[in-house]
Amino acid sequence: MAVMQREQQQVLAAARQRFADGGALAESLLAPSVQRSWERSRLAGVQPWQEPHYAPLATSGPRLEDPADRRLARCVREDLDHLWAAFGGRQWTLFCVNAEGTVVAQREHGLADVPVLRPIQIGRRLREIDIGTTAPACSLADDAPALVRGNEHYLDRFASVFCLSVPLHGLDGQVLGALDITGTGERDAELLHGYFRQAALSTENRLMREHRPCHLLAVQHDARWLHSPLQGLLAVEEDGHVRAANRVARRLFGLPRRGPLPLLTLDALFAGASVHQRRRLLQAGPAYRVRLAEDSAVQVQYLRGPLAARAGVGSAADVRQVGSRSLRALTTQGVRDAVAAHQGNITAAARQLGISRTTLYKHLRG
Repeated sequence: MAVMQREQQQVLAAARQRFADGGALAESLLAPSVQRSWERSRLAGVQPWQEPHYAPLATSGPRLEDPADRRLARCVREDLDHLWAAFGGRQWTLFCVNAEGTVVAQREHGLADVPVLRPIQIGRRLREIDIGTTAPACSLADDAPALVRGNEHYLDRFASVFCLSVPLHGLDGQVLGALDITGTGERDAELLHGYFRQAALSTENRLMREHRPCHLLAVQHDARWLHSPLQGLLAVEEDGHVRAANRVARRLFGLPRRGPLPLLTLDALFAGASVHQRRRLLQAGPAYRVRLAEDSAVQVQYLRGPLAARAGVGSAADVRQVGSRSLRALTTQGVRDAVAAHQGNITAAARQLGISRTTLYKHLRG
């Protein structure tokens, strides 16, 4: 097996040099996304023999100025930690880039001893025009997972590097960035892809939960997948319009995979449900089955109501905790916490708790 891999790498190195000199590539030599990256690299004037060029980091150090970058870094951090615990090690790095290829979050160990990987740092942009083909560049360009091994990179300098990446998506299904593992060695690419896909879905779910002005609903055909990276999430505005849906929810409801959602109300999305089921959609409680069509249904659970833009993380956690309790377990303090989290909005707090405004007032008086 090792001999076959060496021979394949030699074939790739020779083909890359011919390609850089203007020749054509043999069919099926590379994955289509990698071949397109080679073509972009050649068009940009990159030569396989040249050293990678990295733009200098900002003098302020690894500080993210863009709030969107800070939000992405915050949402991906936990998943980076989990992936690092499973697959990290010396001479490896895990990182997240934004849509422009700038590193916004990273886990690494021992990169100071690996000159080819040392420049990968938070705040640095990894572009094909500077360093040729990489897995993050392929993922960002094609909105698909990418694997680039050894001489599949366009620069000779990366002949010892393994690189696997998966895309991340924003509220409108747009490519928001990519999650990547890079190192000098080998990993089981098929195994990695499964874990990284789950991590990407988990990060996207956190991004959805940060969309504070909306109600949040979890949906799935199988209730066991609720509260997991495989749950669908719907962000619903106060007037009932569906503002956003994550990748899983878009598939469940046959919505466009990318781009802003069409004008759509929650009632229209659940048109096959009974009036009673639709009335419960924005009420707290356990997951329950909702009919979509004659032969289709989903499990639905209300997660939380709209949160004030400046509400702290603690307030949001309090609301989720209170909203999960039964009516009997509600305390006066719990109701007051919910009202405070919604900055005095009685209607929103009552909906969050799954009770009427009259009942809420009774608890406040109690």
